[in-house]
Amino acid sequence: MDRKRIWLVVAMSSFCAVRTCWSQSDAQFNQYFSARGYYNPACAGTAGGLNVSAMYNLQWLGLSGAPKSMVVTADMPWKYGKSEHGLGVVVYNETLGLDQNLYASAQYAFRKKIGKGILSIGLQAGLVSMAFDGEGIDIPDDEEHEPPESDEAMIAARADAMGLDLSAGLFYSTDKYYIGMASTHLLEPKLELDENLERTVSRGYNFMAGYNIQMTNPLIELQPSVFVQSNLQMVSTDVTLRAVYNKMYNGGVGGRMSDNGKMSAAILYFGMTIKGFRVGYAYEFPVSALIRASAGSHELMATYRLNLEKPKGNRNRHKSVRIL
Repeated sequence: MDRKRIWLVVAMSSFCAVRTCWSQSDAQFNQYFSARGYYNPACAGTAGGLNVSAMYNLQWLGLSGAPKSMVVTADMPWKYGKSEHGLGVVVYNETLGLDQNLYASAQYAFRKKIGKGILSIGLQAGLVSMAFDGEGIDIPDDEEHEPPESDEAMIAARADAMGLDLSAGLFYSTDKYYIGMASTHLLEPKLELDENLERTVSRGYNFMAGYNIQMTNPLIELQPSVFVQSNLQMVSTDVTLRAVYNKMYNGGVGGRMSDNGKMSAAILYFGMTIKGFRVGYAYEFPVSALIRASAGSHELMATYRLNLEKPKGNRNRHKSVRIL
């Protein structure tokens, strides 16, 4: 067994020996600006039309059991009388070593025009499921790594549990900028996977903002954005600058800072938009000690948008923020 796998087993075994465990609240997607609905339910219906998105993140290549995350979202605006609303769904799946986490939720947002933009108030309700595959524990049986004696805290079979999950958020957007904040996992559900293993999904908080800067050349736009994520135990900040050419091609750079104020990763972005279909790719290169064991992370994104209404008189009632 290679050394990386041994360290993973040791870490997971130590993790399982703890009676109560706290999980990371939310995934850390590099293309957060294309996954706003995952982080904030108030974003439902803000882009206009029916939007279906999928994002897949393969993190820390080179490490055995490294995290693999996938999220699928769908949302659309909905009008009832003179009021405007948004509806959405989110499904998220993550595997990390012997752990598997699954979230499935429905979203509702009330939208109100205020000033030059639209304010959205969103709620999200669904289920969170966590599982631990104890059958996958593989401890070397040799002279150097003697198998442990019988330990009641060790889980030798698959264990799982499910609980209620709620989130809420605010989002304000205009033609030029957007700003939003949300709190996820409001109930901090406690899941008892086994009599020896209880996990709590910690409440998460996030803040996002972005701006469109039209350059002198009408074909070029700059789109700076920032995303701050915390569970009150740690803080992560992403700062991104992307350029869009002819509303079709985009690319840029970004950096991630940890709560000690030091940069932990550098990120490159590439994307393209063709007739309502968007694809994006992000490569995350670690600049911390993790570089000794990993070549980085890859992330793919695909989104399709279907217009539900034809503009009247070649004008939209509300123009959506063009943050790709």
